[in-house]
Amino acid sequence: MQTYLTIFAAQSVENAMLLSPVKPILTLATFLPWAWLVSSKLDKDAAYFHLNRPAWNGWFMAGAVAAAASMLLIPIYWIGWPVGILLLLAPILAYWKVRNAAVPENRRFYITSDTIGQWLESRRKSAATRGALITFVDSAGKRRDVPLKEEPLFPTHLLAEDLLGPAIDSRASRIELSPGQSGFVVTQTIDGVKYRRDPVAADAGNALIDYFKSLAGLDVQNRRRRQVGKLKMEGPPGLHEIHVTTAGSSAGQEMRIEIDRSKRMDIPFDALGFLKPQMESLARFVEPVERHGIILIGAPPGNGLTTLGYSLIGRHDAYTTNIKTLEREIMLRRDGVDHTQFDADNPDLDFATNLQSILRRDPDVVLISDIMDKDTARVAAEPGNDGPLIYVPQRLPGVKEQVVDWVKRVGDLNKAVRALLAVINGRLVRTLCPNCKQGFRPAPDQIKKLGLPATVAQLFKAGGKVQVKNKIENCPVCQGTGYFGQVGVYEVMVLDQQARKMVAGNDLQGAYTHCRRNKMIFLQEAALQKVVEGVTSLEELARVITPPKQGPPPASPQPQPVAAKS
Repeated sequence: MQTYLTIFAAQSVENAMLLSPVKPILTLATFLPWAWLVSSKLDKDAAYFHLNRPAWNGWFMAGAVAAAASMLLIPIYWIGWPVGILLLLAPILAYWKVRNAAVPENRRFYITSDTIGQWLESRRKSAATRGALITFVDSAGKRRDVPLKEEPLFPTHLLAEDLLGPAIDSRASRIELSPGQSGFVVTQTIDGVKYRRDPVAADAGNALIDYFKSLAGLDVQNRRRRQVGKLKMEGPPGLHEIHVTTAGSSAGQEMRIEIDRSKRMDIPFDALGFLKPQMESLARFVEPVERHGIILIGAPPGNGLTTLGYSLIGRHDAYTTNIKTLEREIMLRRDGVDHTQFDADNPDLDFATNLQSILRRDPDVVLISDIMDKDTARVAAEPGNDGPLIYVPQRLPGVKEQVVDWVKRVGDLNKAVRALLAVINGRLVRTLCPNCKQGFRPAPDQIKKLGLPATVAQLFKAGGKVQVKNKIENCPVCQGTGYFGQVGVYEVMVLDQQARKMVAGNDLQGAYTHCRRNKMIFLQEAALQKVVEGVTSLEELARVITPPKQGPPPASPQPQPVAAKS
């Protein structure tokens, strides 16, 4: 009889489980959270703290089996179910106790009113900031909370996202806000070319500048003085370093944002774009016996002059060579190089005196940021052939202009020329997008006019469009510009004794012709070589070598947003 009752009871439980839709759902709802907690949290936690992971997983599984058995075998489900829950929780609670005894104090977990309140607060903030995609890390390294939706700063934060997100997607290196007649004019620079962005209203623009100044650790109240700071941003575009420069005038505040500036400037010398003969002509100045004198480096503004300077000192082994710099703003730090930033607020030490102090420390190589005053040029020229190798940047368009400016600033022709080793002048040209550039066969008269070899059978031009199925669309790589990145083209004038003698005799043109006979490559020839190699286009060469008159920047290519906002 007892056997029949047992069979009947078991059958009744089974039937009850099968007939009731609620009980299977409750059972499943009990085991799913348990499975998530054990697999995604406790298992990883035990592995991280080396808490005998296999043994604890065994206890968790044993508790699950016991819980399942209680829910299935206890005849009254509403008794078996809570018993099963207790059996599931028992190993978890045991693990919690053992874990807290084994881990450091700051890694222990407690359930208190404070921890529950913190969790609820984090959930509230998450809901309140939904729609914001980017977070900022300020100049002190502190992550700033995204403003809540009801806070006045929230629209400004979203405007900062709208400014940075599309710019980063478009590969912009710089964003500029300048006061206009009806608000702020916004431009962004992509591959050296400025494009217009939608303007920003005056009130919103000023709030945006103040927001970035706060993040960059600048004085928000001071709207006149030039200030420089940096911060970081995180979000769908990734992690980026942001340099902020602000200044003011009677028209209002203006701001320049540079995106990943240090990363863009950190280019090896052999990747700058020098042609092989040019690199060979400069290689000798790395040797200690030749490492004495002046090398003038030049380019118009916005053509990579600062990057060129950092790349040139990067040729020298910083661990066997004493390399020093004097800069008004340190834009890139190189390992092993002693960087010195000039303090313009110190009335007792001007730039020339600061340079003189550096030269007295017997360096091997020196890079100075500029020769804005004549005293600095005179101090740099003074050591001559007995001093270090000094790189002198000049924001000028050609090697002849550089030599004339150098002699004028030094004020003594013989002193300026006696240790002049080389003069470098460069431009940045955009490189053709590899995904959409278009080849064409140049006409014979065009080849002849350009002075290209008759063997040139194909050149390339910018495309900007690709065919997707039967539809013509903007290239997804360059976003319709036809170009992707930049490379340098250079003219390198290495002066031998005869060339220096000619310059000292006021025959700069003769010295230039003499260097040409020694196989100096003109800037236009270096640029044409990049065209022949398919690196850039004739149109880009014409734009850079013979730039048109200054006009308003073109409209920005349509940027893709970081992500859709709710």
